[in-house]
Amino acid sequence: MTALPIRNQTAGADPLGQDRAHTARVHNYLLKGCSHYIVDQTCGDDVRAAFPGISQVALTGHSYADRVTRYLTGQGVRQFVEVGVGLPVQPYLHETAQATASGTSVLYIDTDWLSLEYGDALLTDSQGVASGWAEADVTDPEALLTTVEQHGLIDLGRPVGLFLHALLDLIPEDQDPHHIVERLLRGLPPESYLSLTHGAADLAPDAWAAATDAYLRHGIRINPRSREQVTRFFDGLDLLDPQLTTAHRWRPEPGRPTGPVTDRRAPLYAGLGRIP
Repeated sequence: MTALPIRNQTAGADPLGQDRAHTARVHNYLLKGCSHYIVDQTCGDDVRAAFPGISQVALTGHSYADRVTRYLTGQGVRQFVEVGVGLPVQPYLHETAQATASGTSVLYIDTDWLSLEYGDALLTDSQGVASGWAEADVTDPEALLTTVEQHGLIDLGRPVGLFLHALLDLIPEDQDPHHIVERLLRGLPPESYLSLTHGAADLAPDAWAAATDAYLRHGIRINPRSREQVTRFFDGLDLLDPQLTTAHRWRPEPGRPTGPVTDRRAPLYAGLGRIP
């Protein structure tokens, strides 16, 4: 991995964060990416030992994101905002969107310095491509919407595909994640879409409990939720078929077998809702 510039680091801390596990880098490791350190591998290995299907969860989520992007471009969506990008692996959202619909605009949003620096480097060579990165915190939805508007890449007067993938699991109940999503959606025009993935606590409660404990030992707090809790994020939206389901079951593509994936092996909810 190429060393990243130092940004907003706490005095006395390792400037690259190699002294502690990082949610984005651990997820990258589980996706078989290369943007992680030994400390993140250790965390990922501990979580995988507690929950052997955790890598499959990450991979099915990434595959879902690719499918839902192509589905939405097929529905005429030409603007995407992805919040909580982390350290992605290919295919990236802007690559998939622009390969299926040339000229599609993609704005990545994150608050983590590491992800922002990675994004700057990622898009440096994307000359002529309508993609960009901006810094905003999803727990302040009003400020995030203002950031999107001021950035200028996305026109909030036209339909937007809002992606909250592998993000809401990181927001505890005391920060009211359902209100956060509601406020974000109120800032989008009709015919916009919300796509999300979320750990399915009720499909594999023992596995998720073990994974939660393993993450917590490395200083990372995750919050898997039940079907009822995840469905509430789509309140007021038209939840498209196949409704809320597991990521590997969401519009699987003919000729692309999912292999030995089951709901218990990859307990990750996925859904797509449309603003009426």
